[in-house]
Amino acid sequence: MARLWEIRGLFGNEFAMEEAIRELKEHDGFEWTVLDRRNLSVRFAKRDPVKEGIVKRMFEIHHGFVESEAPLGEYDERRESAKRDKLKREEKKKLKAH
Repeated sequence: MARLWEIRGLFGNEFAMEEAIRELKEHDGFEWTVLDRRNLSVRFAKRDPVKEGIVKRMFEIHHGFVESEAPLGEYDERRESAKRDKLKREEKKKLKAH
């Protein structure tokens, strides 16, 4: 089974995100999740260039930007990997300092 496709975005303020969600409600085929005060995840059953264009334009119109466009869960995996790498580098620096 194909993984869900996800577009994550960040808005400048809460009002902009609320307006974007209101606009998403006017279209079919989207599932969205509010991640925190200014972050939104929009999910699709499968990758569709038309729907992706609508979502990307919606972010742009409401003064936000797309952070990630990838299969669901890939963004979180990349962030966790980056955190682990950063911790390893910091630990190496501490060991060199002592």
